[in-house]
Amino acid sequence: MSTPTTVLLHGAGVGAWVWDRVIERMAVPAIALDIAGRHADATPERCARALIAELDRRGLDEVTIVAHSLAGVLMPDLAAGLGARLRHALYLAAVVPPPGGAFVDALGTVERTLLRLLFRFNRDGLAPGPAMIRKELCNDLDEASAALVVSRYQAEFPGLYLTPTCAQPVRAAATYLRLLRDRSLLPARQDAMIARLPQAWVHDLDAGHLAMLSAPAQLAERLTAIALACPAERAAA
Repeated sequence: MSTPTTVLLHGAGVGAWVWDRVIERMAVPAIALDIAGRHADATPERCARALIAELDRRGLDEVTIVAHSLAGVLMPDLAAGLGARLRHALYLAAVVPPPGGAFVDALGTVERTLLRLLFRFNRDGLAPGPAMIRKELCNDLDEASAALVVSRYQAEFPGLYLTPTCAQPVRAAATYLRLLRDRSLLPARQDAMIARLPQAWVHDLDAGHLAMLSAPAQLAERLTAIALACPAERAAA
């Protein structure tokens, strides 16, 4: 059986570029794609459909999807659209909404109310300030990398946050990679996401939220091992 292509999906504010350091270290086929979520009509279903169309355009069949952070909301719609083509679903410090729920439904009551309110008054995009970006996303980055993230951070639109996802469960083999130094999605909050994936294997990486910038070699090694392992071996990958 051939090794599936590893498809890397970025989180909020950043783009496919954030994966460059990982891709150059991967020992299996890997690509990073931009998520077309920064416009008024974006929804998880539409973004997933666009990503699948891009995979089709590139002639890619079996894939491992790596969803970082916000991209976790795309996994149900990607799984529904890809079917058996999705060999493995890997959540990297990712938000996992309840079945058929939206990103906001994975938050606490106060956070959920606040996010809805913020988007009500920022329909053309919402982005944190530089100080918050550095605090939550760059705590383990060197200064050059932190400055890059701040300079390239893009505002997000409400669609991926407020629109419900596909209610169909993800049936592919799954792994959750927990980031132990994450200040954006704290480890305790990641545990709550993991609880929604009872069949997933769980592995830890001692890195912050943007591990692809702070620990690219370790992350590439882990992703390569998961891509190469057969299902019965992935628990030890």
